[in-house]
Amino acid sequence: MTLGNRMALACVLGLSLTALSACDKADEVTVLEQPAKEAPDPAKAAASIKEAQAARIAALNKRDVDGAVSVYAPNATLVIPDAGPLADLASIRANYASLLGDDSVTMVVIPTQTWVSAGADFAVTTAKISLTSTSPDNPVSIQSTSQSVWQRQTDGLWKIVSEYNVALPAAEAAPVSDAAVEINEQASTVPAG
Repeated sequence: MTLGNRMALACVLGLSLTALSACDKADEVTVLEQPAKEAPDPAKAAASIKEAQAARIAALNKRDVDGAVSVYAPNATLVIPDAGPLADLASIRANYASLLGDDSVTMVVIPTQTWVSAGADFAVTTAKISLTSTSPDNPVSIQSTSQSVWQRQTDGLWKIVSEYNVALPAAEAAPVSDAAVEINEQASTVPAG
């Protein structure tokens, strides 16, 4: 082996050993600690859901369609009396646009109960809803109950994934009174006109 070949071989071996020692050091510093996972807190989740409900009610009061729809997950389903399921945000938005765009409609929404899973990733809320239309062509008064399933999204926000509204029979449908609206600060009254 010539002197030049020996020097080249020594350089290659020297670089290889340097690279190997760097690998050993890299193994020491590449261990990453996992961030501490926050323990589920159902009470905190219930408070977040109540905030989302309050924002939705404020949007209903302003007849803000986008605000009313903002609480629904992209894959949400909304079931309303006398209609088929609305299984996408465009259909849900069209429903709210029709409802909130009609000046003859008055709607009162009163949240009633909230249950949160122990893992604080799902919740169920209920509400009483009174819908009245003073349209001369089609006067309507509907009392209903609503049950919504909420899911905590990956960004931490709570969204409705399923909402089922059932019209109550006339015998069971006690109108939502003004007193109930005054008692419950989260009540929503969408005024006519």
